[in-house]
Amino acid sequence: MTTPREYFAYLLEGLKRELELQQELLDIARKKQGLLVTNNIEALVPLLEREEDLVFQTCSMEKRLKNIWKELTERFFPNAGEMHLSKIIELADMDMREEFRRLQESLTAVVEELRELNRRNAILIEDILNYISVVFSLLLREAERQESPYGVFRKGLPEGSIRGVLIDGVV
Repeated sequence: MTTPREYFAYLLEGLKRELELQQELLDIARKKQGLLVTNNIEALVPLLEREEDLVFQTCSMEKRLKNIWKELTERFFPNAGEMHLSKIIELADMDMREEFRRLQESLTAVVEELRELNRRNAILIEDILNYISVVFSLLLREAERQESPYGVFRKGLPEGSIRGVLIDGVV
């Protein structure tokens, strides 16, 4: 790249790709929320794998964008100060400014919605884990009170002995 316009064009393409990645992450977060609400934990696995891949791609894209911003600043705008998207919009050619603005608005909206969905999903996951913990505590208490199909009577067993596969989490 030899001109500022080429750098700006590269940044536009990178930001478009970033928006695509963020939108797909948002779609996955929506699907995760539905699966968490319906307690369909098994269906989460492929979503989590895809999410992991997208997060890796997003981090890689952000690193490339940061490097190109740094190079653009050092080569053409050494006195511009810290480079951020608003500054890029200000420095870009008139015909590119609107596209940068549109991408900035879209990215902001998607990232804010994604942040909120991820916050809600974290609460749902915490609730599910708390529920599982309560259920296991109740099962453990019941197994300790009486012989059950999931373990043997606790009293009289040496410390550290096996109580049962369900209680010990071996299932």
